[in-house]
Amino acid sequence: MKTITTTAFALALLLGATGAQAGTQIFFDDFNGDKLADHWEVINEDADAYIVEDGALLSIATGGGGLSTGKVANIFRLKQKLPKGDWVASIKYTMPYQTGRETPFFGLYGDKDNYITGHANAWSYYEHTRGSRLFLSSNKTLKGKNTSFSRVIWGGAGGKPFTAEEAPNPFVLKITKKGRSYTASVQFRQGAESTEVEDAAITVLREPGSLAFGIYQSTKVKGETPISVDWVKIESAD
Repeated sequence: MKTITTTAFALALLLGATGAQAGTQIFFDDFNGDKLADHWEVINEDADAYIVEDGALLSIATGGGGLSTGKVANIFRLKQKLPKGDWVASIKYTMPYQTGRETPFFGLYGDKDNYITGHANAWSYYEHTRGSRLFLSSNKTLKGKNTSFSRVIWGGAGGKPFTAEEAPNPFVLKITKKGRSYTASVQFRQGAESTEVEDAAITVLREPGSLAFGIYQSTKVKGETPISVDWVKIESAD
């Protein structure tokens, strides 16, 4: 696991770059137009809770519960197979983190019992009144058995309360495949500086599904969670 802080990266993040080690672009979708492209399928579709407009995909989550429930609405999954060899998949999004239970996820999804995901999720005590933190979490669930890692990426060791306006935006959440290892990382800005945080690698012998992303609330709380996705891309890691 590692953390990198840099001021030069801030410009690259704003311009849409995802790291100096990126290779040939294999897939890219910046959600231009007014409908979801045909290369996506929507699992548990709720058409009233997402829209494509103004160069972004806006999706809204309410309620509570994770991927293992099989009830998360609007899981956007790529129909095409992932490339052989090593690759880096990235998603850029903006989210207010306004309820303290936001859980955006990105990774490989087969079904509720088989997936690998990275999360840049929030955990707030008593709905932001006592403390709030953002975490980078990595999850592997195969045949219903879960392995996970998690580390604080923002909010401090004590988890100071924060408002939605204070949350560092935008975020670039990445999954990097090298051999049989999959590593989640996240990039975000903190004032004039930008930070990249990497979690522990997860080893998987066979990919459980295709690239997917979405948003849910980890527990039932008051209010809704919107996420605005700017783009999704896959690049070779050569």
